[in-house]
Amino acid sequence: MFLSIRKSAILIVLCFFSMCSTDLGKSQNPIASAGILDLSVWSWNQGTVSLTGEWTLDGTPWEVPSTKGFNGEPMGYGIYQLKIKLPENSADLALLSPLIGTAFSLSVDGNPIAREGVVSHVKEGSSPSYRPRVVLLPTAGKSEIDLTIEVSNWDDQFGGIYYNLTLGTLEQIQTIRTQAIIWEAFLFGAIFLMGLYHCGSFFFRSQNRAPLWFGVFCLMISFRSTLYSETLFLEIFPDVSWYFVIRGVYATMALALVSFAAFVDRLYPELSFRPATYLTVFGGITYAAINLFAPIVWTTTLLVPFQLLLVSFGIYSLITVGRALIHKEPGAGLFVGGTLVFLLTVLLDIIKSHFFWNLLSLVNVGTFIFLLAQSLVVARLFANAFATSEMHSATLEKINSSLERFIPKEVLGLLNKKSITEIVLGDFSELKMTVFFLDIRNFTGLSESMSPKENFKFINSFLKLFGPIIRDHNGFVDKYLGDGIMALFPGPPDESLAAAIAMRHALREYNDGRVRGGYQAVEFGIGIHTGPLMLGTIGENRRMDSTVISDTVNAASRLEGLTKKYSVDILVSGATIDNLEHPEIFHTKFIAEETVKGKIKPIEVFLLTHDSKN
Repeated sequence: MFLSIRKSAILIVLCFFSMCSTDLGKSQNPIASAGILDLSVWSWNQGTVSLTGEWTLDGTPWEVPSTKGFNGEPMGYGIYQLKIKLPENSADLALLSPLIGTAFSLSVDGNPIAREGVVSHVKEGSSPSYRPRVVLLPTAGKSEIDLTIEVSNWDDQFGGIYYNLTLGTLEQIQTIRTQAIIWEAFLFGAIFLMGLYHCGSFFFRSQNRAPLWFGVFCLMISFRSTLYSETLFLEIFPDVSWYFVIRGVYATMALALVSFAAFVDRLYPELSFRPATYLTVFGGITYAAINLFAPIVWTTTLLVPFQLLLVSFGIYSLITVGRALIHKEPGAGLFVGGTLVFLLTVLLDIIKSHFFWNLLSLVNVGTFIFLLAQSLVVARLFANAFATSEMHSATLEKINSSLERFIPKEVLGLLNKKSITEIVLGDFSELKMTVFFLDIRNFTGLSESMSPKENFKFINSFLKLFGPIIRDHNGFVDKYLGDGIMALFPGPPDESLAAAIAMRHALREYNDGRVRGGYQAVEFGIGIHTGPLMLGTIGENRRMDSTVISDTVNAASRLEGLTKKYSVDILVSGATIDNLEHPEIFHTKFIAEETVKGKIKPIEVFLLTHDSKN
């Protein structure tokens, strides 16, 4: 993980020096000096020109762009001037005007050609507004122009010209502006969709709130991107007040900090320091409320304390994620890697703004990579949760499959349960079924000649022979009784008789193999009785079992015992014969009437003969 982060950092640094060396190899951007920019030997085939350098502000030399506002004060009024000596054939030139704080009027040779907001010497007559725009300049047939920009700012903490103005052909400037809008729209769409995806992930799996807070963070960042830089929001709603825009810029920034603090807290709850989260959330919500409802001057007054809070939380979050990286928490490497890329792009932009190198601005790219990295962190958490869920599901499926060997799934169906987890002590159903008892004859004598291991092997091989036959005839084994089987047939009794006949044939083949191997043949006895019974769970909360309770069970067991008395293999009660759907299929023979223990009325006993009529 550390290696991958190191590689990412090295790659960004290499890109940085590559861009620097590339720009140094290009034609140098002309720089204004003493209020004059000489472009007389410039060719527009070399590209556009940034109007940087020494302009005049109210007749005094002044660097443009500058964050120092009007002679060092952010609020005030001033007139910026620059004389531009043009190359030949400079028709169709245009100026890309950035955000100028917070109102301006642009003139060429004393003729006003563009304005934004209302410029005023005093606050009362001003009306703030800013947005990037392309301004067509009247340069045809001219060798030089006097560019004058009258600016006032009485509302924002940044005033004057603090971004580069770009001069070029109309086609070049329109291309730059179009590319910037497309890029901003792409960033908005990508970040907005990230936010929707993670918010939606939370609503479908609400146990983990980290995706929710990261989704809200992405939404706040995406909304803020439409209100700043290229101000796409104003392209859609051009008549919206500047105050609405500026409040939105700072409110969304504050709410983004709140949601990010909650995200870090929920991402690594075991490592986070909850008071730091509470303090950040309280501060962010307070600043957002001030931006939305208080006078706009409060926004600028409290910006520095808010920025200190933001930086403090940034340091805290890096420490928290660093601890997570040490503890090998999932996603910590991505978090740190994305943050390093973001910080490197910010560093690049600082170098550009302070040293005026002709470098690419990659802050938006760094922000996108940072958000993408955090998105991958959340996606990894979901992937891990899903993998864990799949593992638990597979384990649960194995457990259920194993439990079905002890508690038949047919019992669940008869108790109207979908899963064994739904069964509770005391569940029962009253049903009419056929009870089927099978027992190995003379098992004690057989077992005396075998070791314990051979005993178990023999019993299992014997019972293994008849379980499938029961299932093939729509019955199920309720329990194994050592050397016997108790089975239940929920359907018509015909299926139990057909199963008994199939077992008779299977036993003959089984005995043929035993005799050929020098072993003693095995005999069984089967008793079958049909009647009402109760199927349910008995025991106590920590140990329960499914069972059937009824005289029907006693009667079937008694019939199986009578097979020894009458030296036959399959005995069926008269009640079962009476309930057959197709009695004509089976050969039966009346044997006797027998009284079952606990019963006064005797039951009729029939022998199921060796052959069925079909």
